[in-house]
Amino acid sequence: MDRRQAILDYYADSHIDYLMIWGTFRHYALHYGYHDAAHRGLNAAVLNMNRQVAERLRVRPGMHLLDAGCGIGGTSIWMARERQAQLTAVNISAFQIERGRRLVARLGLSDRVRFLERSFTDTGEPDAGYEGIFGMESVSYAEDKRDFLREAFRLLKPGGRLVLTDGWENDIDPRRGASAEYDEWLRCWAVPNLWGYDRIQRDARDAGFVEVAMEDATPRVMPSARRMHLAAKYLAPGAKLLQWMRVRNRVQNQNVRAAYLQYRCLRDGSWRYGILSATKPG
Repeated sequence: MDRRQAILDYYADSHIDYLMIWGTFRHYALHYGYHDAAHRGLNAAVLNMNRQVAERLRVRPGMHLLDAGCGIGGTSIWMARERQAQLTAVNISAFQIERGRRLVARLGLSDRVRFLERSFTDTGEPDAGYEGIFGMESVSYAEDKRDFLREAFRLLKPGGRLVLTDGWENDIDPRRGASAEYDEWLRCWAVPNLWGYDRIQRDARDAGFVEVAMEDATPRVMPSARRMHLAAKYLAPGAKLLQWMRVRNRVQNQNVRAAYLQYRCLRDGSWRYGILSATKPG
């Protein structure tokens, strides 16, 4: 099976887990969220991460934004409703796009959110068409993250902003290295690799971006990571039984395994969570 198909299968087969365990029926988003003193619960933290991204993008009403790897459109929906922005939501998954289109139609946002079934490394969109681009735990699925950075730079207008929230391999502490659990975690989530925390900043500058900055948001996602870990720990025996009964499949149970491992790898410092922001020179 090729890597693209593995990603498509993962998100189609794991959709039920995101609905039932992560609560996407409430907030429509598939990311960790941003926990702080005012946003302690999962739903509040997820919406707060959308807010954090909007602030870093400096979103104004009517701005044209591109959501790179949009899932079912959760953050695009939030940007359209809360910031009155115009969104192009890009995704390679027809399964997720169909659900996103039905969702925005039900919410009355079809005039503000447009879905595009393309790769975010090759969107086919015109040069300099967007004032902001964001990726919510999606750019990690690019084999070479520089391909995405080049496309984002091309798509942004001068002065446009880029914001990425994602996991990054810990290349700051040379004592940390990949482990068998780390490799298994990424494989179970169909992620080819994580770019280094420092490396992505260097590559963004090499792509032409300025004002490149990274916030270490690891403490902000730790509650979500732990919640996911505990859910997987207690659900794993039942999930295995359901797989044996052919109610669940291998991909779905790999999702449970990855949910268990991601916290262990975060806790041991193999990776960290960061919010990258950058600007295309004006």
